[in-house]
Amino acid sequence: MYDIPFIRFAFPLLILYLFWWGFVENPYQEEEIAPGALSSAQIQRLLQESTTLMAAQKPEQALVPLLTLYKAYPESPIYIKQIAEIYQGLNRYQESAAMWENFLTYSPRPTEGCPAIGLAYENASKPKDAFKAFERCWQLDKQDPDSIFFYGHELEKDQQLQAAYGQYKHGVQLSPEYPDMQVGLARIELRLGHLSEAHARLLKVLERRPENVDALLAAGLVSAATGDPRAAIVYLEKAQRLSPGYTEVGQVLARARQGAR
Repeated sequence: MYDIPFIRFAFPLLILYLFWWGFVENPYQEEEIAPGALSSAQIQRLLQESTTLMAAQKPEQALVPLLTLYKAYPESPIYIKQIAEIYQGLNRYQESAAMWENFLTYSPRPTEGCPAIGLAYENASKPKDAFKAFERCWQLDKQDPDSIFFYGHELEKDQQLQAAYGQYKHGVQLSPEYPDMQVGLARIELRLGHLSEAHARLLKVLERRPENVDALLAAGLVSAATGDPRAAIVYLEKAQRLSPGYTEVGQVLARARQGAR
């Protein structure tokens, strides 16, 4: 749901020539350069090469010069971050996660790798690693709304409802206009039996964002729980129109229709 944008760079025609004759058969072939052995001119050349290839929408080829730079300077957060973002954009999530791990280790501002590291593990179908990554990000900055939300969501998925409630509650106090945080808190309130609080919270979210599918789904669940399946159907049908592929919406809608008979 959250995409990490590519970083764009720029570079000379000579390198494009070298690319076509030297790299086209193997786009991941790196230059044999010892760590720290690059001159300033070589560094600029490689950065410009990567920039041009990214601008030409050739991210796999843009990895070649970046991997050369990374090999020469394996502790540089600049190159690590660029490589991690390209891997993420290529759906190479395990490799992206490994690079984000390096970024959190070597960067003087490790929070810039959040929530990307957790999302990479999540997309790589590594839920335990994703949980640890989101928790680590939260530990790095317990006042950052995104870190609070993503760790709270992990706690929610892990059925740690009271812990998730505390996370979301703190999050809405810090950032009351954060819709995902409000919806997350409403879901926990529903599961803890605080139906009126959940309903009021969701109405406020839907006033500002009437097409928020997660809020519509949660509102449908709350309406069904309060014995109003017809209201639930209204919310859920709208959610289904907006996101027809959302499996959970279809499942809850079917139950609501059955309960309205």
